[in-house]
Order: sequence, then structure tokens, then C-alpha cells
Amino acid sequence: MGSEEQRVIVGIEGNVDVREVARYILHIITTALSVKPSDCVLRNYTTITMGALNSMLRLFPELSNELRALAGKFTEIQEASKKLVGITDPGEYADTVINIFSVYNVDAGIYAVFAALQAMETAKVCGESDARFFLVRTLLAGSLPINMYRLLLDYLSLDHRFPTNLLKALLETINKQ
Repeated sequence: MGSEEQRVIVGIEGNVDVREVARYILHIITTALSVKPSDCVLRNYTTITMGALNSMLRLFPELSNELRALAGKFTEIQEASKKLVGITDPGEYADTVINIFSVYNVDAGIYAVFAALQAMETAKVCGESDARFFLVRTLLAGSLPINMYRLLLDYLSLDHRFPTNLLKALLETINKQ
């Protein structure tokens, strides 16, 4: 950050300077980079992950089609996710996360719920403090896409209501069909 003080952009209405959004994204990524998995998490990664997957299927049966579609790519997604652990550069980290989401068409919301459930499983298996490894991924899954979206809107000087109004119009059209 240098000598510049980080401004909080959460809760600010309307457009902000894109550099402020980028600084905030850097802050979230730096937080994610600082949290390493414990030995317990690494030893029990498969158990934690399968417990979270089973909980997700039980809690969200309405998402079973989406989860089954991802299950076929689950090993590849998990291997790609494990590579995040060694990354130290924030730009490379962001690129890797977004590539995982886009290559496998992973819904960030589904991933956030899944990572939160992994944190719950970790708390049971390893202890509460070890759950932070997955909670920071929950934070990142929710934060990175929306802040990239906000960065794009602010960069293009678009009114933040424009995409919402577009979505509402599309939903109305689809709902009438």
C-alpha cells in the first residue's frame, strides 16, 4: 500500500475510482494469501471436502443437477484449487481463481457455500482456527467476482443500476414465456 492509506469502499454508493476498487481487491487477495492450510487440513483434505459435498447435497437438493455436473470435474477443480496454496503474487492468484471459475463454469455462489461447508467440516475435524483457510476462500469467492464487476462498471462509467434493470427486463421476458 505504500504511504497511501487504504480507503474502505464497502458501503459507498455509486461509482468510485477504479484504483480504489483495485486496492480493495488487492486487500482481499492479500488476506487470502496470508492464510495457509494447517497440517491437519492437508492430511484431511479429502475427508473435509467429501463431508462438505455430502452436506451440500443434503442441504440443497435443488442444486443437485449443478453439483452433479461439477462432480465430474471435481478432481480437476480441486487440483487446480490446491495450486493456489503456493502462489504469492496477487495478480497471478486472481488470474488463477477466475480461470478456475471460468474454465469449469463454477458458480461463485455455489463455491462460496461449498467453501463455507468445508470450513464447518474443518472445524469438526481439525478445530475452529483451522477453518479460517476455507472461510477466506468463501470471502474471496463472494468478493472477487462482484468487485471485478464493480471495477468494470466504474471503469466504463456505467450507472450501477443499468445491469440490474437489464436483468429485471430479461427476467420479466423469460417469466412471460
